[in-house]
Amino acid sequence: MIRKLTTLSLKHTTLALLLTGSLTAASLPTGMAQAAGEAVYITSASYFTISQAALSSSSLQFAVSLHNGDQNAIDFNQYGVRVTDTSGHSFTAKLSEKKSASVLPGQDTSFRFYANLAEGESADQLKIDVFRWDAGQADFMKHLGQLPVSSALGEGQVTVPEEIINLRTLDSTLANDASLAFQLGQSVRVSENGKWYLYTQVSAKNLGSSSVKLPAALQFRLVDANGLKYASTYANGSSTTFLPSESDTLTLKTPISKQMAMSGASLEFYYLNQTEDVTLGNMSLNASLQTTALNTKQKYSGQQDGEQMTVQASSSQYSTQADGVHVQTVVTLSNNGEASAAIPSFIATYQVGDSGTALSAADNTARSAFLAPKETTTFYFNAILPSGTDPNAAQLVLWEKTSGTTGAGNGGSTGSAGNTNNTTSTNSASGDTASTTAGTNETSESATVSTGSGTTGQMPVAVFLLKGASEAKNGFTTAASYLIGNKLTLTDNSIVNKNVDVSLVELHAHENDDLGYKTAIAKYKITNNGSNTIALPELQNELLDSSGNSYTGTRQSSVTTQLTPGSSYVVSYSYLLPNRKTADDEAFALNIYDDKSVSEGKVSLGTYQVALQKEDEGDTIDLYPFSLKVNDESISWLYSGGSYSYQLNLDLDITHEDQVIIDSNFSTIEFDMVDSLGRIVGTQTSALVGTGKLTSGKQKIVVTGLKNEQVDSGVVVNMYEVINTPNGTAKRLIKQFH
Repeated sequence: MIRKLTTLSLKHTTLALLLTGSLTAASLPTGMAQAAGEAVYITSASYFTISQAALSSSSLQFAVSLHNGDQNAIDFNQYGVRVTDTSGHSFTAKLSEKKSASVLPGQDTSFRFYANLAEGESADQLKIDVFRWDAGQADFMKHLGQLPVSSALGEGQVTVPEEIINLRTLDSTLANDASLAFQLGQSVRVSENGKWYLYTQVSAKNLGSSSVKLPAALQFRLVDANGLKYASTYANGSSTTFLPSESDTLTLKTPISKQMAMSGASLEFYYLNQTEDVTLGNMSLNASLQTTALNTKQKYSGQQDGEQMTVQASSSQYSTQADGVHVQTVVTLSNNGEASAAIPSFIATYQVGDSGTALSAADNTARSAFLAPKETTTFYFNAILPSGTDPNAAQLVLWEKTSGTTGAGNGGSTGSAGNTNNTTSTNSASGDTASTTAGTNETSESATVSTGSGTTGQMPVAVFLLKGASEAKNGFTTAASYLIGNKLTLTDNSIVNKNVDVSLVELHAHENDDLGYKTAIAKYKITNNGSNTIALPELQNELLDSSGNSYTGTRQSSVTTQLTPGSSYVVSYSYLLPNRKTADDEAFALNIYDDKSVSEGKVSLGTYQVALQKEDEGDTIDLYPFSLKVNDESISWLYSGGSYSYQLNLDLDITHEDQVIIDSNFSTIEFDMVDSLGRIVGTQTSALVGTGKLTSGKQKIVVTGLKNEQVDSGVVVNMYEVINTPNGTAKRLIKQFH
């Protein structure tokens, strides 16, 4: 049964208030109660113990348990605790929870406390002083004994700075136990719009029994080693509701000068008390400041509780070109957990030097919304750095796009003078109050710099150092071996569906003597192995020669848009090549790439060794997916009604070798009749599909309407494969008839 508790008298409270502040710990008189081992006894059957101690850089959390072995209830309000150190200083211990102070016979009750300490206190220096309120004593306290903090430190102590803030100090309407334990995450120094900022992640755990939000009075600032203060704003999390015993993360954004040294900087919690600011806590940023080396995994800071996501810059390559230094960094996101995790939207910037130069890079690849357990997804970030830049000295800042939040108005004061903050705090149970002695907090005189805005649509995830970036090699020398007709093994990408196979089935060239270049024509077989109709992928590709020159492929003008399950389609690309005639000019590297998903440059999906195929010298012509065998040929001319005609007589066997879809977009066949002077005197067009197509058997190709002077006994007929591209007509000579 819970009894109603009596309150401490006004006289006791007033006297206790007068005594709190800068008192050092008094000598401990010997009384009826004494400390025995790690317990402080009230009677032979009832005693206090300490447990669950957690020590950070400037605060201490602990629990004091009252074990009642007597026959009557014990009122905990009759007792108090404070923290003392070996130098004689004392620090106020504040209850961080609200509960009944009555401990019934045979009952054990634990009371949670926290205390703000001076910097540099260690566990072996600290003790918990247990006392009974006694108006007959000089300090109104009858000291019962001390409990060593070191004996109660639990395993897995925090290794990063932590501060516990009693929110009731900032908002008197909150519950007595409303408090948050702040712990530092990573801090990164980044450039935005030519200015430098420090983003700091802070985890906050609700130690109270009710949900709370951050009080408007709570403010933050960055203090450098010289005492200069830089006002911080909320970049994210200012409106977060912190559930009881739950943690959440907020991010602070602080404008800083580019010359500011990060060593010795700290994050300060404070509030404004009329005309002066009151410091609530201070955490060193030394262990928080973070940059990550190439090929080093880092915990993804934006993940949800229970997720195990990591990010790393797995490689970075660059090439020096006329317009600057082209750089590409590959970032991988890995899900090491046992459940699917949401894939964030990442963008990046390249930071160069201290000038604040930041070059944007984006990967716009279409991805699924979630990453399955043990899977990895890859992001490619390309940019052109200014000429003369050393890529090894640059940094890649990985950002996550957010919906955009507006920071709360955390401003800094100017020219704050030193002040001594002597306050009295309460440790209360069920609303009844008992006071303990507070220590002193001193601040030195310093100047304040206050600038910045808290509005952002992106949050920094990591800063990767590009030291170790390698110079990109010529794709011609690194291309993989490849046999025409085999499947092209492409890296994971959003251009080619995972159920699609792509093969290069043909690569020929034609000399264009009059135009000063030759045309290469490549045909790709694209097969849908899935169970659904998909869009035909648009392959971006190029031929690379041994000198590193690139010749971009141009796709035929018209193609089908959909590819049904179990079907294959042939699409042609043309390449304009220099009209040189050396053996080396027949060998190339075929580079399949994606230039749609990145903001600058391109991402290679695979590079392969290929060579121009020799034209058939026999009677059989390979015209994928057809094979044409010429059994007989002859050329004659006719005169009728004042008009001359040439006639090419052919006897053909046409075989459809591979059952792929052929439609009206397929290449056509053109017959050009050329006289002995090299002039085209007539042209006739045919097809292998559709109306009027060439078929097996005897064919007649007729050119009519010739003038008398165009009749020439030295005429030849050139047979071309013709492909229409956005850049014009591409022609490949496949046979010549005399």
